[in-house]
Amino acid sequence: MKIRIPFLIMCFAFCGLPGKVYSQSLKLAPELKELIELSLNKDRKIIEKDIEKQITEVQQKAVRSAYLPKVELGGKYLFAYSSVNSKMGDIEGFESLGKLQELMQSPNFPLMFPNMAGLAGEITKLQQLMVSQGMALPSISNNIEGNFYGNYFGIDATAKMLLYSGGQVPNVSKALNEKVKAQDALSDKCKSDAISELITYYDQLALLNQSKKVLDESAVRLAAEKRYATKALKNGLATSFDTLKIAVADANLEAKLAEYESKKTLLHEKLAQLTGKPASSFDTSNPELELLLVTDTSSDIRNRAELRALTSSVEAQKFMLKSEKSHYLPKVQAFASARYDNIFKANADMTGPIPMEMNIDNIGLGPTLMAGVGFKWELFNPSGGSPKVHHANLEVKKAENARDEARELLELNQIKVNTTYKASISLVAYKDKQRMAALKALELAQKSYNEGIINITERLATETEMQTIELEYLQAVFAQRQAALDCYKAVGGLTVLNIK
Repeated sequence: MKIRIPFLIMCFAFCGLPGKVYSQSLKLAPELKELIELSLNKDRKIIEKDIEKQITEVQQKAVRSAYLPKVELGGKYLFAYSSVNSKMGDIEGFESLGKLQELMQSPNFPLMFPNMAGLAGEITKLQQLMVSQGMALPSISNNIEGNFYGNYFGIDATAKMLLYSGGQVPNVSKALNEKVKAQDALSDKCKSDAISELITYYDQLALLNQSKKVLDESAVRLAAEKRYATKALKNGLATSFDTLKIAVADANLEAKLAEYESKKTLLHEKLAQLTGKPASSFDTSNPELELLLVTDTSSDIRNRAELRALTSSVEAQKFMLKSEKSHYLPKVQAFASARYDNIFKANADMTGPIPMEMNIDNIGLGPTLMAGVGFKWELFNPSGGSPKVHHANLEVKKAENARDEARELLELNQIKVNTTYKASISLVAYKDKQRMAALKALELAQKSYNEGIINITERLATETEMQTIELEYLQAVFAQRQAALDCYKAVGGLTVLNIK
């Protein structure tokens, strides 16, 4: 259970603090790497980020599909009925018929047209015959009256293809591509958090297991002390008060062991929740706490997931600004269509201006074919244009401000974690020396007690101090590992690819 810190490694760790960060692998136990993989596959936040990314990718494909041809097929059938009733002004164009009739009935007509003199009489006889048969020439009125009804069937097919969007489609597509990059970065952050959480709980389990070893060693020494005190009491070399002190120390140890069991159960359940493995599978786990050294550290936080996400967000807003600025450019579209119309079983029953009735069996129109290119140029739109460009400009400034603020905070955090890491190394070295001193003190106290130089109270105080210092040392190693993890996280190095 002893953990040593080689002098050269400590010097190398200290010397690396102010320097630049270089990519370095995080060496972990095989069991821990397996648990990390299980945790990443189960983490709900990571799954949520991946789903959000997929949604954005679908949106990006939808935007790009604006250039693909779109084909529409439509048709309709209907029965229509309409009644017409309106008043017209003077009708012109039929005056010559009346005047011709008056000319033919004039006494001068035979003299002017001797060869047609008999025609007037024949026309007069024809009119008389038509009247006798109930027939008459149609009269023209100033009213339009009648009814229209019939059946209609039509079908049309149209193909459209966007040729030029004014720059909006490519800019929006690029903005969504940057959004995908930002979501990738946020997914990396969730993965880093999940790895850190899993390692923390795994280290807590290691801390708990090694604390149990400390308590077990203390229990062995107390058991030996109890046997010695019992013999000494029989021989009159000890009092019942001495054995009572040992019993109190033993009860305190039992309480700590019960606390250990409670924490162990809770940790097993937490690890089961994070990984999906049954809690009972961790009963055989026996992780060891070892120093986690960071040989190189730096203030370079460019690979930090949060900063990459905000940088991509700025780029996305810039592309959206370009899209809004291209608002006034024309949009060009090619189209082609084919159409067929048919009117059947229709009727027009008119009572004015000329009485007439017409039955339509079938009228077919088409196919009518059209093809061409059209454009749309929005010259003035108060709700778009300048207001949207101004809004997009403000969004860019907002994103840049968030990115710059995050950079400042992350740089400050980098300084903080480096300082904390350096302090944690010093603390572990101090606690290791203190532990060695406590171990020597315990050995001397044991000999002194056996020789009757000190009493049982002093002997048990040394034992308690030894327990405390051992546990403090383990806590210091645990804190040093957490500080090292923070150093990796500070530069975006806590990733799956960086784990060995």
